[in-house]
Amino acid sequence: MTEPVGFRRELGLVDAIVVVAGAVIGVGIFANPSNVARIVGDPTLMITAWAAGGLLALLGGFAYAELASRLPHVGGQYVYLARAYHPIVGFLYGIALLFIINGGGLAAVATIFASYVDSSFIRLGPLGIRIVAAAALLVLTAINVVGIRTGKRVNNALMALKLAGICALLGMAFFGAGTSATRFDAALCHTADTGWSRLLFTALVPIMFSYAGWQTCGFLAGEIRDPARNLARANILGVALVVTLYVGLNVAYLRVLTASEIAASPAVAYEMARTVAGERGGRLVATLIVVSSLGLLSVIVQAAPRLYYAMARDGFFPRRAAVLHPRFHTPSFMLWFQAGVSIALLATNTYDELLSYVVFTEWLFFGLAVAGLFALRRRDPKPAGLVAMPGHPVTTLLFVLAAAGIVVNTFFTYTTQSLVGSAILLAGALSYIFIAVRRRRATASSRGH
Repeated sequence: MTEPVGFRRELGLVDAIVVVAGAVIGVGIFANPSNVARIVGDPTLMITAWAAGGLLALLGGFAYAELASRLPHVGGQYVYLARAYHPIVGFLYGIALLFIINGGGLAAVATIFASYVDSSFIRLGPLGIRIVAAAALLVLTAINVVGIRTGKRVNNALMALKLAGICALLGMAFFGAGTSATRFDAALCHTADTGWSRLLFTALVPIMFSYAGWQTCGFLAGEIRDPARNLARANILGVALVVTLYVGLNVAYLRVLTASEIAASPAVAYEMARTVAGERGGRLVATLIVVSSLGLLSVIVQAAPRLYYAMARDGFFPRRAAVLHPRFHTPSFMLWFQAGVSIALLATNTYDELLSYVVFTEWLFFGLAVAGLFALRRRDPKPAGLVAMPGHPVTTLLFVLAAAGIVVNTFFTYTTQSLVGSAILLAGALSYIFIAVRRRRATASSRGH
């Protein structure tokens, strides 16, 4: 009898940290600070907002570290939700991941990648942008089909280039810009009549979108060595690295540009680099965004099919999705299926539409996953070797409330897209009921024989 093909544990701690950080650092940090500047206006509040977002992201990293140490199984967030609540919640997350969060996210980031190639390197035109975006998804999918080791090497190389580019930006701002363009006034945050707390909460919506992505590494638990330890540590260290870089970049932007200049710029990193180093600086940022986009795509393409594998193994996805490639030990079927979904969305939606679909559903399940700690701790207060969420239950509740605020804000800002996302989840729930009924009948039939 042939032994079933299993995953290969090829990822160490550094590789896992790269997955965590690589899934977070995309393109938002190079443009999103302008949205924050338009909301809060004051430079001190800008840094405060990014630091507060970083604190929430660290809380999320610690929460997912505890979840990973309790449930170090392939599938990550699907497993957390299914065990904390009911299999239907994990199933709905998997459906949302495939058709909204990752499907739309991959299409959106691939569009950004191709758009920067078009604007800065090779003129592609509207059709060419879509073709190059689709080609990037297909190439990265093929790389990850041939093995986790190959995908790991690509991820690590792209992350090294990404970090080098960010360090170059920081060097430009702190060593090449001369006198700072911004003066910070900490007293503003203590003034009762400014309404700064309300502005801060509003600014957290685009900020937390930029910080999202740390959950991705959990999907790869089956390929991480000593996942109960390394996956938990990677969540904390990876998020801490991202927070340091994000706050540092915002300080760098404000050293070169005023808050009003940042608010007026649709491409703040490009504007900052061009101010310091001319067109060479602008070209560096364009290259950095291209590399960063590819790095983010590579991590997401690699990780998500492992979650679909876990769902199929539990009987909630087609059986073919639970079969690994006999030679490469990868979920090749779902890698290609995921690429097909993303390319279909790429061909039919704009970047803004794709993004608004993603935010609503992603933060809905972030909040649910972290809230699941209450149920898991009630059943098993403190198993041996646990990486614990510091300050629980206060910190856990704080994160859950922040996630709820983002979901509500997104629903009212992008009502149509949020309703479509809700309709997809409803369709998923009906599908789950159909699958559950069919499984019960099959089980009863087998027992009868």
